[in-house]
Amino acid sequence: LGFYAAMHSTAVFRDVRVAAPAGGSKCGTRRGAVRTRAADSRSCRRSIQNTSEIVTVSADVSRFRRLGLAASTAFSAASFAAPALADDVVTAAMSAVDPATAGVGAAALAAAALAAFAWNSVGTGGGGPRPGTAPMLPGATPMSRGDGESDASKNRGYLIAPPPLFPLVPAFARQTYRYEVDRDKMWFFEQKQGIGLGLNVSVNVRMTVIKLKNGGLWVHAPVAPTEECISLLNDLGAPVEHIVLPTTLFEHKIFVGPFARRFPNAQTWIAPDQWSWPVNLPASFFGIFNAKVLGQETLKCWGDEFELELLQPPALGVASFVSFTECAFLHKPSKTLLVTDAVVYVSENVPDAIPDADLLESGDDNNFTIGALKFLNLFDIKTKARERTVSSDSMSLAEKLRLGWQRNALQALYFGPNNLLDPEASWGAVTNKLIVAPVVSTLVYENIPLEVTDWARRVGRWNFTRIVPCHFDAPIKAGPKEWTAAFGFLPSSRPEQGRKKNGNTYYPDEDMVLLRGVEDFLQGSGVIFTDELRPKYGRINVRAEE
Repeated sequence: LGFYAAMHSTAVFRDVRVAAPAGGSKCGTRRGAVRTRAADSRSCRRSIQNTSEIVTVSADVSRFRRLGLAASTAFSAASFAAPALADDVVTAAMSAVDPATAGVGAAALAAAALAAFAWNSVGTGGGGPRPGTAPMLPGATPMSRGDGESDASKNRGYLIAPPPLFPLVPAFARQTYRYEVDRDKMWFFEQKQGIGLGLNVSVNVRMTVIKLKNGGLWVHAPVAPTEECISLLNDLGAPVEHIVLPTTLFEHKIFVGPFARRFPNAQTWIAPDQWSWPVNLPASFFGIFNAKVLGQETLKCWGDEFELELLQPPALGVASFVSFTECAFLHKPSKTLLVTDAVVYVSENVPDAIPDADLLESGDDNNFTIGALKFLNLFDIKTKARERTVSSDSMSLAEKLRLGWQRNALQALYFGPNNLLDPEASWGAVTNKLIVAPVVSTLVYENIPLEVTDWARRVGRWNFTRIVPCHFDAPIKAGPKEWTAAFGFLPSSRPEQGRKKNGNTYYPDEDMVLLRGVEDFLQGSGVIFTDELRPKYGRINVRAEE
């Protein structure tokens, strides 16, 4: 579960435009214009056609990133095993400091050993699209940037002291992009979030802000409250009245306390069954004070604008109190379904929060991850490398950027797909459709299928025309039919256990070898509970039994 939690923060992990705006840029051009109010030190939105300059910058940034990641990982290893909280600290370099740690991660130690037998058991074939599974949504989109607004004149510093084996990055600074979805009614705020350890796997994390009928702001899944983020939020000219934590997952929970302290007059709402491990401490230990728990009675505080449905399964693993709770919301005026990690829509759209330097590093055949795979010859990568007719060295800049995005997103979804060198087949199998991310389905939903099926059915009764997750593309043009189809793999995505449609599986089996190996190992070692081993005591388990 610790291994899942660490990797999960990089994956489930991003969501936005089903179709690019008319006239959207192609792969050979910069991904859209991002408005800035002051000159960005990176010259934030330069044309990618300036090849020599960007390649040089990429190499320099890559070296500094590795140093930063090494420092972040070392700092993480020194942090406390129990959760801890320090209030905001402003320094010349950092605008906020919020160390919060939760010592989970015994399973991570098994990852290397697991990879050896998991990857070596894989064939060389790539995973192609599986017709008859998750339905394709219209509009395969060109690689394009959005039109996010940022403010380089404001401080972006934010220092995170992550727990051991959970090195969230960026560790020192986070740029924020604001998008107006519905004029003067709904906005997205996005930042980069990923995992350290030199893996260079990152996706966007999204906060959604909705203006209520009374003029106040309702904030869903807060991101890091940097000076830039708070300034962009204050520019909306309305008071923050409600702050909502819709999940129990660490990578979303970590920012709620610091964010709420920036708006002391706002009411904070948290999903039930919050937990920490190894000591189960209250939410106040994480700096989340005076919070109310989400439930049906909450709705009267928001007028008649929302509905909510809670996924409250029994314990997932590790301990009797470790839960995977998520609250889905329907914003009735806009017919928008808001979720955290339930579903994703992955496309050629690269989030603004992921810089070109990251994509170029991921698209380099000599990067750290590819080098490690070659050293261990996982997925028989040496043979694939010899048979490959092209390399990143011979690619154009646009091709290398696209390859980098493919590798980045697929690692976030699968940990490791079958062919990271040439991932085109794996990419085609998961893009331009509404799906449950493989990492979530395998390590979470398939272990609590009845509860998830019931929750998805209840949410599917709502009248919505678009979906907003916290990662990848959004808003997704999809309704109850597409939402229900995304959960069609339950009770299991494994072909020998789950349901097949037209003889096809939900995910390419070749790409699922590592994830299923991780699941088998964690279940076999008791880290993830099976129905037989799940504790019958504890509040969340007694409730599930009832």
